[in-house]
Amino acid sequence: MRIRTAFALLAAAPVALAAQIPAPAPQQGEELVDRVVAVVGDTALLLSDVQEEVAQLRAAGRQLPADAEGQATMVRQIVQTRVNDLVALNAAKLAGVTVGDDEVERTVDQEIREIRGRFPSEAEFNAALAQSGLTLPEFRARRLEQTRSRMMVARFISQRVGNAVRPAVTDAEIQAAFESQRAQLGTRPATVSFEQVVVEPVPSDSAKAAARAEAMQVVEELRKGGDFEVLARRFSDDPGTKERGGDLGWFKQGQMVRPFEQVAFAMRPGDVSGIVETAFGFHIIKLEKARAGERQARHILIRPEVDDADRARSRVRADSVLEAARAGADMNALAERYDTPADRRFAEDVPLDRLPPEYQPLMQGATAGSVLGPVQLEGGTHGIGWGVIKVNERREAGEYTLDEFREQVRESVQQQKIQQQVLEELLRSTYVRINL
Repeated sequence: MRIRTAFALLAAAPVALAAQIPAPAPQQGEELVDRVVAVVGDTALLLSDVQEEVAQLRAAGRQLPADAEGQATMVRQIVQTRVNDLVALNAAKLAGVTVGDDEVERTVDQEIREIRGRFPSEAEFNAALAQSGLTLPEFRARRLEQTRSRMMVARFISQRVGNAVRPAVTDAEIQAAFESQRAQLGTRPATVSFEQVVVEPVPSDSAKAAARAEAMQVVEELRKGGDFEVLARRFSDDPGTKERGGDLGWFKQGQMVRPFEQVAFAMRPGDVSGIVETAFGFHIIKLEKARAGERQARHILIRPEVDDADRARSRVRADSVLEAARAGADMNALAERYDTPADRRFAEDVPLDRLPPEYQPLMQGATAGSVLGPVQLEGGTHGIGWGVIKVNERREAGEYTLDEFREQVRESVQQQKIQQQVLEELLRSTYVRINL
């Protein structure tokens, strides 16, 4: 279930009398000029501010109401939302809450990419901007300001919520909250949960010896003063880091294969390891930086070559895994034996239409307890592998139930109650006047 953000919940909270005051409407032949529609503390909200927000909604591809009553309701909602936002934003500023420029810009750039994606073409996106009286730089500038405010409020509310006592929530409140958002959930797709063993080709002893010899040559180059980044770009077989001079970035314990991790976390910044063998091949590691529970490192990977004979042998091993699994062997024990990465061993509630293409034909008629495969997989350590799959659960499409989301809904209702209390406290201590 989608849990609304603190900012959205504040926006939905009512301001006294706001909903009772009709939206302004010009009389026939009368031109409506800019004026103050609300005052929050020492900040004025202008009618032009509301008009700008309507323009941004149109530029973002939102369908706006065409009838007068719908437009009036929209204006009231915008004013109500902006008043609540200003109350919370002023409190956030007084509390010294800040948000970094980089974080705001990344968020806005992503939002604009998503908005662009709602239009069939770039030309139609630009036409919507023009219709709203905005250029792309103006649209982005306004989104930056609004997003900064939204993030400051969310951070402030999160702090207040985190320190608050959790209010009681009744079953009736949970049921009502679930029903209010049931339509947004749509229909639960057919899903499958499974565990698998991935069998990959094992290089021959001669291929391993050749790769180790090449790794030793790299070690010798480093001992003679060779630049690690230059040698990584020259020798490494890791396509993801090769052009970055072997840079792996920051990683935590549990993210790397065990032999690599054990060496990396035992090193000091500036150290260069000897040869470290993993299922991927032979690594040379340079530790750049260290901090609690994390390391930043570079590596050079020399990967042994696999040939058609190695691939054929892996298929034979996969057949034996299938036979063992159907005889009742523990799938996790088999996964350990064949070095299946931890993140590929289990999958929970995966929609059938989101399975990789090679899995879909197998899963169409699968039932709980079925052992399937071997299925050929692309990628992995040596570009190919074989998967043996055991289906743990198959769920058909249907309506979502409250039991699937009960704890999430409970927490959401608790947060709404706390956020409502926070807003009410802020409103009591803030001067608010609405002039609609």
